Amino acid sequence: MCEKDVKATQGNDVNTGVCVAMQNIPSREETLGDIVIALLRAGQIISRRTICLKLVARIEAETHPVMQAHLSELMRIILRNNPF
Repeated sequence: MCEKDVKATQGNDVNTGVCVAMQNIPSREETLGDIVIALLRAGQIISRRTICLKLVARIEAETHPVMQAHLSELMRIILRNNPF
């Protein structure tokens, strides 16, 4: 989808910039893995609560709207009552 958007909007820097930004977003698994590793290195317990607190901190510190949306989506997934 992203490549088609770039080809269709050649010369339009706004759409190309968004497309490139989306390619640099890590997967949900990578983001969650980074958070778990950070918690383990800090000697903290791995729980839904500690993961959510870390996610909230990352959302608040993030300035890029696409990355904020990515982190918010991960938060919604974690807070769902039903399993993946």
